[in-house]
Amino acid sequence: MLLVPCALLCCLAPVIAEISFSNPDINAKGAALFTVTAGVPGNGRYDTLFLKDIPGDRLEQLTFYPEAMDALLGGSVLQVRNRFGTGRYDTRNGSFRWIDDYKPFYTGGTAGFGNLPLVAPSPDGRWQVSVEPISSARGRLMLYDAEKSLRYIIAESVERGSLPVSWSPDSTVLVYSVDNTLYFARPESFFSVSSVDSHYRVLGSGPISAVSWFAPSRFLYVNGSSVYRVQASELFARSLYSPLIGVGELAGKIPCDFDPSTDTFSASSDGSAAIFAKGKRNVYFCALSGDDYSSSTRGATLPYLLLPGNVARVIPVWTKASLPVVFTDSIEDGRKTVKAWKLVDIPAGKVFVPLDLPPGTLDLFVSGSGRFIAFRTNEVLFIYDTTTWTELASYRDEVVITAVWADEMNLYVGGRETVRKWNSANGSSTVLFLSSAAASGWDENGEIVLADTDHAGRLSYAGNMQWRPAGAMRMKPAASANSSWRIYADSSSGYFKNMLYVRSAIGPGGTVPLVREPPIKLDRTGSSVSLKDRASSSVPDSGAFSHGSRTAFREVAVVFDAMDTIDGLPEILHALDRYKVRATFFINGEFIRRHPAAVNEIVKAGHQTASLFFTTWDLSGTKYRIDGDFILRGLSRNEDDFYNATGHELTLLWHAPFYVSSPMILDAGDKAGYRYVAPDVNVLDWVTLEQERVTPGLCKDSARLIEDIMAAKKPGSIIPVRIGKPAGARPDYLYDKVDTLLNALIEAGYDIVSIDTLIKNAR
Repeated sequence: MLLVPCALLCCLAPVIAEISFSNPDINAKGAALFTVTAGVPGNGRYDTLFLKDIPGDRLEQLTFYPEAMDALLGGSVLQVRNRFGTGRYDTRNGSFRWIDDYKPFYTGGTAGFGNLPLVAPSPDGRWQVSVEPISSARGRLMLYDAEKSLRYIIAESVERGSLPVSWSPDSTVLVYSVDNTLYFARPESFFSVSSVDSHYRVLGSGPISAVSWFAPSRFLYVNGSSVYRVQASELFARSLYSPLIGVGELAGKIPCDFDPSTDTFSASSDGSAAIFAKGKRNVYFCALSGDDYSSSTRGATLPYLLLPGNVARVIPVWTKASLPVVFTDSIEDGRKTVKAWKLVDIPAGKVFVPLDLPPGTLDLFVSGSGRFIAFRTNEVLFIYDTTTWTELASYRDEVVITAVWADEMNLYVGGRETVRKWNSANGSSTVLFLSSAAASGWDENGEIVLADTDHAGRLSYAGNMQWRPAGAMRMKPAASANSSWRIYADSSSGYFKNMLYVRSAIGPGGTVPLVREPPIKLDRTGSSVSLKDRASSSVPDSGAFSHGSRTAFREVAVVFDAMDTIDGLPEILHALDRYKVRATFFINGEFIRRHPAAVNEIVKAGHQTASLFFTTWDLSGTKYRIDGDFILRGLSRNEDDFYNATGHELTLLWHAPFYVSSPMILDAGDKAGYRYVAPDVNVLDWVTLEQERVTPGLCKDSARLIEDIMAAKKPGSIIPVRIGKPAGARPDYLYDKVDTLLNALIEAGYDIVSIDTLIKNAR
């Protein structure tokens, strides 16, 4: 059996994405303080403090946890987002305001249990683009005018999980992609009665990753192997003649055709060069010389970097010296690992050299000029000068969640307790508002809200998200009742885990929830199940295991089949690490023999490993003699190969290649001590376009596959995902969208567990 240290299993335990209410504290006037706890997939939990007038309608949020931040209007405005809303803090006058269109749960919006929805604000802050969900995998592309509070549907359907838009640095032009077609527009034109139809605003084919801005109104656009330099102002003049006039001027070529599903493209600050990453393995520095028919650079060596095979994401960053740094995200030794290489000039030309990063780097935040980079670890935020690659400063006041540069000297730092503006040059900082409070309550008179923090001491609330030092003010004990009302917590059958209820102690009485619940129903089972119910939903000890409990738990297992190639494995491990999910990997002998390092990485990441047999043969075929002895020997050989590669044992779970089974196969596996696993959700992520010609309707893109999965899943379901590319072409690959799949399941109220957990909870 595979043994994993307890600490590792704890960190991979499923994070329950839920919202709960606690700590009611009511004063004599009927103003109630309370805490709302949000469970965020992969990021633990955070508390938010609210104030509610029971006799009236006033509901005020007092703390704001920084799940995401953006610097707008040249860094003078900080936008903060979490599942309780979107707000903006203006450092010019110290004011805070909410963005009305992004409604929090208590005003009729949804809190959301999955990822925080992506938002792309224009640099000047006036416009925001987001994807409004319409299904588990698709949504409407929406434009919001924050100045006039107007909304516009740019596109009725785009894939969720990414935001296919790119703003010009001067906020005047929006480029967006729908169904692999690029469009351009001035944002204000969408609200004009004379708006030009999208047919006349086509830039070309491709995803939004094919566009990279390098000046306020200029960008590079890659199509195939050709790179074009485009002036945004010319787009609108050219739009009427698009069939006759091409887009932009030829800037140069990249070594091979751009693949929108896997490749990365990034322009230098002057548009004279680009970084092209092919398939997260091959990185090229490409000088763009236009017509290269007789270029003077002919024969020069193309600077080239070969990345390791465990890379899940490539992030090019251009420094002030116009030399790129290439960062990568990967899973190494079971942990997320960030690495970097810098392009440097040497007498023989340009070469990529590795760079040292702060140990345990999790994220990076680049200043506008590229001169400085902030690296976040679990404990410290480090500031580096990219020209000398030396540490300049560090922020250690509290654990940092996220950060964004306001200018070349100041950063907005979102910590677990406070959000601050920090001067990296002199180390000074100013608290803008609180992220959360360690404790809260009323002052002795029951009129002023107080909060305790570990780093800023005791503070008093001054309104509009502002907190001030409280001096010697004392906090009175919490009270759940006054002469008119009582507040208590009870379980909820609706959207939230529980709810605070208010019961009147005067007049006719009555009980009402403290805040409104959104009109959203989660796909969840009951939270309380008797031992009799659990027994009735158990599965037998022998035979195929096809699902877990249908009644006792709201959980599913997403399993991964490693047959031959490693395509998709880095992305899968990266997504599982992000959500802190422990999954089950069925590993075939061919995969073990070809990729022992990859198998070890699965083990080090703490995932359950099971057998996918010794060969990739279809066991229902007649070409070979398939009997019980053959099954037994194949399972034993796979055990030995796995142990030799990892020093660990496979768990005694298995399935045959392609999930082919028969009574003989089940019986042979049972005699070998194995339990057969047969998913109850059929996922056709292996069907190719060639097979589609034979049986139309079988080959579906990832968005449709995810929607099918969400329609078919039930509590206890087993959902298989194929690792590796099938023999043939597909529109895209489900393993690239595992993040979207996990998010959809969490949004529906499910915990994602391994097969051994399903079996345990089914008994």
